[in-house]
Amino acid sequence: MQDRSGSVAHAVAIATVALAMGAPTAFAQTGAAGGQAPLVAQASRTATFDIPAQPLSQALMAFGRQSGMQIAVDSGSVAGKISAPVTGSMTADQALRQLLSGSGLTYQFTSANAVTVAGAPVPAPGSVPGSSALILDPVRVQAVPTTPSQGEIGNQSPPYAGGQVARGGKVGLLGNRDYMDTPFSETTYTNQYIQNQQARTLTDVLAGDPTLRSGIPNGNVFDDRVMIRGITVLNPNFGLGGLYGIVPNQADMTGIERVEVFRGPTAFLNGALPSAVGGTINLVPKRATDTPITQGTLLYNSDSQLGGSLDVGRRFGPDNELGLRAGGTYYSGDTAVNNQNAERLALTLGFDYRSDRTRIDADLGYLKRDVGAFQGGIFLAPGVQLPPAPYASQSSYQPWERLQGNDVYGALRFEHDIVEGLTGFIKAGARRSNYTSVYFNQNIVNYNGNTTISSAGQYMSTVEALSLEAGLRAKFHTGPIKHEAALVGDYLKTQNYTFNNPIATRLNSNLYNPTFISQPSFFGFRTQGPPLTSDSVYGSIGIVDALSFNDDMFQIIGGARLQRLQTANYSTVTGLPTNGNNQSVVSPSASFVFKPAKEVMVYGNYIQALQQGPVAGAGLTNAGMQFPPFVTNQFEVGVKVDFGYVGATVSAFQITLPSSYTDLATNTLVTNGQQRNQGIEFIAFGEPAPGLKLLGGLTLLNAIQTNTQGGLTNGKQAVGTTPFQASLGLDWDTPYVKGLGVMGRAVYNGQVYLNAANTQAAPPWTRFDAGLRYTFDRTDGKPVTLRANVINVFDANYWIATTSFFVQNQPRTFLLSLTADF
Repeated sequence: MQDRSGSVAHAVAIATVALAMGAPTAFAQTGAAGGQAPLVAQASRTATFDIPAQPLSQALMAFGRQSGMQIAVDSGSVAGKISAPVTGSMTADQALRQLLSGSGLTYQFTSANAVTVAGAPVPAPGSVPGSSALILDPVRVQAVPTTPSQGEIGNQSPPYAGGQVARGGKVGLLGNRDYMDTPFSETTYTNQYIQNQQARTLTDVLAGDPTLRSGIPNGNVFDDRVMIRGITVLNPNFGLGGLYGIVPNQADMTGIERVEVFRGPTAFLNGALPSAVGGTINLVPKRATDTPITQGTLLYNSDSQLGGSLDVGRRFGPDNELGLRAGGTYYSGDTAVNNQNAERLALTLGFDYRSDRTRIDADLGYLKRDVGAFQGGIFLAPGVQLPPAPYASQSSYQPWERLQGNDVYGALRFEHDIVEGLTGFIKAGARRSNYTSVYFNQNIVNYNGNTTISSAGQYMSTVEALSLEAGLRAKFHTGPIKHEAALVGDYLKTQNYTFNNPIATRLNSNLYNPTFISQPSFFGFRTQGPPLTSDSVYGSIGIVDALSFNDDMFQIIGGARLQRLQTANYSTVTGLPTNGNNQSVVSPSASFVFKPAKEVMVYGNYIQALQQGPVAGAGLTNAGMQFPPFVTNQFEVGVKVDFGYVGATVSAFQITLPSSYTDLATNTLVTNGQQRNQGIEFIAFGEPAPGLKLLGGLTLLNAIQTNTQGGLTNGKQAVGTTPFQASLGLDWDTPYVKGLGVMGRAVYNGQVYLNAANTQAAPPWTRFDAGLRYTFDRTDGKPVTLRANVINVFDANYWIATTSFFVQNQPRTFLLSLTADF
């Protein structure tokens, strides 16, 4: 379904205009239009509404956005009237009936996507008593352009029942697609879900996803790495409005409307990326709505972090064609971890322009972070069993360890409808990130929790990235076959500047009774910026055609992408190139969709991913050699269902990943290793009962090393993977107290091995989260919402491991917020 948010400004028409055009007579708001099957079908389609009591003209615009319908209304008939509130999952007819209750207005569904609202006819001044003729004031009809289905800007999918996820999202060069037309596994989390979870960072948003796990548990860390289908995915593989490589080292949710999680390799869909093997994540920026937005929030995080955020949106121009959306968040103070403090400032600005055939939008963001007692990773000495996790609130890190950084990033997107059914677009984005950390990496040497320092120092990092995309998307027919075709080119240039100032020190400590020492001297450390260490250019051209026939019962999607990966590494001493690679690869893909019934879709896909080849380390016979890119293959089949109030996806997949190891006989790095990840994912979402929202599922994963050095670990579970993980979240709008919502979530993660021989393991863990919210209206009709969430309710202590190093979990953390609209 298209998002019609651009079509619901103050459209002005009156019911008599519809009569003059031969439209059916309007019905009172106490009943829907009758006798017209297409209109009744549209009126009975379920959507999720969240419309507080407010001036009726604004409420009707909100109804149009949330239902995906165009509204025609006599502006005089709604002047001075206040709407009734509408909340929950219901049909458009039910929502409009509730919205207009007590207003004395009538409504009529005049087409599959339009409804007319008007007051009862009143004799106009100057009319002749007893005459059926009316003398009307001039009628001005204002139409705001909508985005065609092949366009992207302003073309978001509507929320699914319950409002926690959307019906679809961006699928690379295929553009925006409904989830029942997408032959891949994808979930799009909405702004409603982000707000109700009080998600400050991307890690908070993804905490309840049953198919992935965050590699580091809270926002006071270096990045947002996640495990998707048993494979680590890092921030360079995250997108902002479909442009990849420009998301900050850690993604703040200020200015973000939605989060789109795509599972599986994406080389064909999104072009060459540093390592988009397990999946990708796309952040959708906020845009100004036709209704002005001024929302302020007071924030509290335990132990004593205080702050606030502001979200302001306005549209300008006679047709609301210009929009601005600005956001800001700041908080600082002590975290729930002893000795740790954190400060964060996030600023975002979004702009958009829309006309009959052209759409432009842009984003600019700034993020500054400062974390004291920064928690890095912990390692385990060979042959040692992992001891129990210490209290999560008791940090064994030095109080003077620190992470400081800032990110500046932005993007510009241009889209033009060349002719009907054909749209061209250009996108450009960039990022500059500067980070410095002072760290002590701990190494556990026995089961009693004694530790030594495996490495220590000051790490400096600067990243500069430029991302470009341009292409054409078209929809057309050849006989009975519908085509959705695209030709897209991508370019991503990334330069990494890094330097490590090592600290020569020794420290014997203990996880449970840590030893704290004075801050060492940093005299003689490098003060200027770090030198260039690597430079990469990833370019690609992709083409796709999605063929649909028999009323979209069958879809066949095929295409390929030619990709070129150019990499170079540089010496930090001389600044000269040490090694590099220049390789071209063709990545094909094929998929299908079959809909045996309206509520059921069966799909399958074959798709690849590319990963930059390894570099042989020092001391090896082929030291410094840069290997060609690894090509990963995925086969996947799945079933999706859509019952209107509940949706679900079940998928089975196999991903074959190349890997490298050292051949001890020749002391040479070789790349004929292999890992095979086979799994089953189940995801369910929706509103199974009025006011009760569901989001959960599970993942069964068999990640096996299939070709290893000398076959020594063949058949063993891959490092950092778990055979079973699950989560279940419920959100209930209680019928007993108006505006009161209750949330609960359980998250489970199975055992994870820390070494290839499967002799060292992190045990399984379970965490419970909970939350309350209460919304009420002020005397002016504007809503106020109080939210209280608890992460890790029972203060469980456990290790989080997604690779050979691991971290402590997030302790019990309280989050409070007070949000008010103005």
